[in-house]
Amino acid sequence: MHKDAQSSDLAPLATDTADFGFILRTGQVYVDKTAHIQRMLETPLRFAFLARPRRFGKSLLISTLKHLYARKNDDLFRGLAIHRSGFLDAVEPCPVLALNMARVKGDAPADIERELLRVVRSLFRWFGLPLPAADARPWEALDDLFSELSLRPGQVVVLVDECDAPVTRMIENPAASADDRQHALSHLRDFYGALKNWDEHIRFAFVTGITKFVDASMFSARNNRQDLSQSYPYATVCGFTEADIDQFLAKHVARAAAHYACSANHLRQALRRQYSGYRFLPDSAQVYNPISYLRVLNQLTHPQGARNVRRRGFPRPWIDTGKPYFVFRYMKARRWGLDNIDDSAAGVWESFDVRNPPLNALLFQAGYMTFQNGAEKDQLGFPNAEVAEALHEGLFLAYLGKNAGRDSVVRDLVEDMARALAHGQCREACACFDRMLDRVSYSELAAESNFQVALHIVCYLIASVLDVASETAGRKGRSDLVVETYAAVYAFELKRNKTLQEAMAQIQAKGYGDRYRGAGKKVIGIGLNFRVPSATDEGAWTPSVQNFEMEAIELYAADS
Repeated sequence: MHKDAQSSDLAPLATDTADFGFILRTGQVYVDKTAHIQRMLETPLRFAFLARPRRFGKSLLISTLKHLYARKNDDLFRGLAIHRSGFLDAVEPCPVLALNMARVKGDAPADIERELLRVVRSLFRWFGLPLPAADARPWEALDDLFSELSLRPGQVVVLVDECDAPVTRMIENPAASADDRQHALSHLRDFYGALKNWDEHIRFAFVTGITKFVDASMFSARNNRQDLSQSYPYATVCGFTEADIDQFLAKHVARAAAHYACSANHLRQALRRQYSGYRFLPDSAQVYNPISYLRVLNQLTHPQGARNVRRRGFPRPWIDTGKPYFVFRYMKARRWGLDNIDDSAAGVWESFDVRNPPLNALLFQAGYMTFQNGAEKDQLGFPNAEVAEALHEGLFLAYLGKNAGRDSVVRDLVEDMARALAHGQCREACACFDRMLDRVSYSELAAESNFQVALHIVCYLIASVLDVASETAGRKGRSDLVVETYAAVYAFELKRNKTLQEAMAQIQAKGYGDRYRGAGKKVIGIGLNFRVPSATDEGAWTPSVQNFEMEAIELYAADS
């Protein structure tokens, strides 16, 4: 086949659906996880919970279970592990109650209650039952549904996908208060509590989520539940291992490498750096983000797509479609930045209070941090390049406005700022940062710390910056920000609506930069004072006008 021909001889990749039946009926590649399902059912588990990041294959796992118990077409399972073992014949068909909580949308507790009732009413229609009243409480309607189903022979399988979605969506909503989130969680607790009343009629319940906000609420009364999230036999139940790629995707990788003009091994190494590295338990096998991997592989198996990737770099499917923004809302509300993140894995799998979750547990469960291979068992880090970029860009968007990351002007300004720092042009670098703030209202810059976090993130995004740190301690005090390049070290003191003189006096009095003396680089102190009008002032923030005053002073020469 000519290398520029289309890849019609390869099975299509399932990049846009989590429907098990559709994938198998249309001949798309299905990376077989049914051996894990067989292990679950053989154990046997009555109530199981699995937390994994967004866009990680949880919905496909739920769909596979739904088809397994509904058993409308056993041919779909032909050739899969659960069919080859003969276990499929041992699974008795039964009614399936499937709840997709990602469809429960709302910005307030009342909205969530209304949406929960809508989901339950759709289940009444599915089972051919008379609908509950339009003003019924959703948990009472769910209880009535089980009451009706209990009159039928056999037990019911309950599948709940994205059980925490209503709560995480409210965290992403800046208008929602902590009380609103707690109220929404109470609604979910009442709703899932209806399941507890009908334990004897439930054959098997499988629940997925991103975080463990609601895990304790749902299963607190059950001693026979199992959290698969931290179980080694299920460490790779979601995501692709290297063995999965060898077995199911090797031909696609070979075709992609040919179009990308490199060896298959070289491409696999590049994809591994970009999309793999997730470990949900210490020393477990690493897995790829499946959606990211399939989407980029699908693009690379077509000649034009491969050329686009070579020209523009690897795409960012998880950043563009699945990145949990609630993490950034939470961090910004507390004026947290990169320095608030550490590498401790203590308590990352524990359930936590929705009003005040620990940052590292939130980052880990949302997919931004993972256990590091070969490191200490309690050490976290970024799984891959895509996730590291997602975290820094997400904070960038949170502090500088939701459109900044997609704004080509802002991206150009970051590059201009990089060039200015590389040449020691301090005023030009600060001017670039000031222009990035043109799209930000005064309310987004309500404290000096907001400027500090935003500048920290921007400097981190600059490839030529070797190191950037906030609140760097010296003998006499802490500088707001220290940025190190190949040629110089810049110690910043930022002020908001104060005076430049205060900033410069503080740099001198506190000995900022002293610790870098003798490092063979210039040490530059930079004072910055941003003028931000109050909420009552007309115009608030004036775009394209210099809203800052700045002074730079050489604290130490390169040879000092």
